[in-house]
Amino acid sequence: MHSSLRQKACLACSVSKRGCDKQLPECQRCLDRHLDCVYPQSKRRYRDSTLEDDALENNQVHHFPSSHEFLDLNPLGGRFDHEPWGVISAPNLVPVVPDVMFPFIQTPSSTCRNAQSTQSLTHEKASPPDTSAPWFLQGDTWDTGRVAKDTDCVVDVELELKSFIQSVTEMLQSWVKNGHNSFIHRRLYEKGLPTCLQDAFTTLTTYNGRNSAIEEVVLQIALDRLAALTRQGPPTGSGAECILAHLARVQSLFIYEFIMLFDGSVRVRASAEKQLPLLRQWLFQMWEVVKEYRGEEGPSSLDQLAETELDREYNACVEQWRLWILTESVRRTYVVVECITNVFEVMTRGWASCDGAPMITARSGLWEAESALEWSELSCSKSPILVTSLRPLPIMSQYEAEEVDDLVKEVWAVIVGSDKIQYWNTRKSRGK
Repeated sequence: MHSSLRQKACLACSVSKRGCDKQLPECQRCLDRHLDCVYPQSKRRYRDSTLEDDALENNQVHHFPSSHEFLDLNPLGGRFDHEPWGVISAPNLVPVVPDVMFPFIQTPSSTCRNAQSTQSLTHEKASPPDTSAPWFLQGDTWDTGRVAKDTDCVVDVELELKSFIQSVTEMLQSWVKNGHNSFIHRRLYEKGLPTCLQDAFTTLTTYNGRNSAIEEVVLQIALDRLAALTRQGPPTGSGAECILAHLARVQSLFIYEFIMLFDGSVRVRASAEKQLPLLRQWLFQMWEVVKEYRGEEGPSSLDQLAETELDREYNACVEQWRLWILTESVRRTYVVVECITNVFEVMTRGWASCDGAPMITARSGLWEAESALEWSELSCSKSPILVTSLRPLPIMSQYEAEEVDDLVKEVWAVIVGSDKIQYWNTRKSRGK
């Protein structure tokens, strides 16, 4: 028996995961954004395909261990007790979006005139570029792509999860030792750590140096500080300072959660697990704020000091670098937090829902750049490889491993497996 025909969302809204009013001949969102509004051809659906079609129309996926959730735990000397995970195979995944790698669009400026463009892997037209925003703030670069059904997932889940958790442990240890890591940039808080991160920093430092005599005291401190943090209201205002405030509280809450979820204490683990929905809520709030940001804040303090054309060019380069540091820190924090929370769910119940993952700058060297000039020259001379964190294979086929950032490779290892990443790393040396 045939089901009734229903008007589907237009292709542009479907790809961007935005609500479509389904008006004919063009929806309002496409009119506002000057997009070509094309509706998919209607077709009849039979009962045996209803489940899949409804999932596609409603942008939903079945519960499954998603690719970016295949990340592991084993942090900070923890003793997380669990049953053996065994081998978990990813079930067939419902496709929601095609391969995603948006074109690299460089804002015209004197600091970057010859940027190369990356090849678009989308099957739909990209939205017209907003030339008032730099390449890393373009609207479509903030869409969170879901896992497509042909995404390769690892088989040895336990091995990959443990490896990733150890990687995050080392990231946090690097932060308290060196002041930066793979998702907290060395220049991110150059004006001083926010109070919430100061508390998280001292708690993590104390936790790392604990012994059996003071372990319970340290855990109680972590619990109390987590409770105090969750009682604080959300940041107010707008612009870069508001984004930074959102980012600091997400990173602080994540640090407490990471400590307590995997410490091994049943008591603190239960308390931390109750805060996971709040952590995801804060993550979503941060994302909603930053994806609407385009860097329009009027003249900066550097602009006011500019006296010559050289001054203005240099200041523009520095401002763009600082803005990229902030937004890329948001992207990387989002990826790490989502991975770890999903890891915990996979380890405790065998699956986790996939809410998508953001795009991330994968070009090696950009995160480590120590000056605006170094960053600008690298981002302009080569594609910054701004790609979705869930689709490694197209990028691995197009670029050498040495061109890709270490954090990105660690995330991809839990999708395609560490053996394939290692093979990719050594492929060039074998003359392939």
